[in-house]
Amino acid sequence: MAALLLVRSTVVFLGVEAGVGVLLHITQNIWLTLLLYPALYLLSFFLLALLVPDMDEPKGWAVAAMIVVPVAALVVMHLTISGLDQRVLHADGRVERATVAKVYWVDQGADAPTHVADLDDPSGQPLPGVVTGDGLKAGQTITVTVDPRGKIPVLLGTPTTGSGKFRLAGIAAGVEVLFLALAICQGVASPAGDEDDGQAEANAETKDVPA
Repeated sequence: MAALLLVRSTVVFLGVEAGVGVLLHITQNIWLTLLLYPALYLLSFFLLALLVPDMDEPKGWAVAAMIVVPVAALVVMHLTISGLDQRVLHADGRVERATVAKVYWVDQGADAPTHVADLDDPSGQPLPGVVTGDGLKAGQTITVTVDPRGKIPVLLGTPTTGSGKFRLAGIAAGVEVLFLALAICQGVASPAGDEDDGQAEANAETKDVPA
């Protein structure tokens, strides 16, 4: 039973995370990204309660899974997007020199501000999007990779094949599956253990009743 639940949970969780990552890579829509990040986080909690036994009162490994699984889900999704973006830029991107037009800080709310820069191509035309990176100065010449279709944001430097991102996503997925397995095994085993404890208590009460 535990093995079947683990297979079903793994397929559902990783399928949703990878699917969302592919969708965001295809759309490259910042508003959709901002919507799906918290949606996936909440969905992870819902799926945990639905697929893992004995989650009405989580304890032990179930508590750890409630923390690790949603975080791992976001990591897998983010690394999937990044890996696919890098793969496309590596295959079709155009590497060129660009000039830093303007450097400024972007407010991230509760998070620390991000240092970003606007870029111009060699002809002086603005490049779409911005790049992040400390140490950039206005007027500086840097190497960037540009998506000819204009969908994927400009990448500072030259892209890799994305294999490193996918490898990290696999590690995050492995950690997620491990905590799922521990929570499921505990959930499958605990009902039987609780039943045995209840039976033992009933037998003890029976013995205490005078004949």
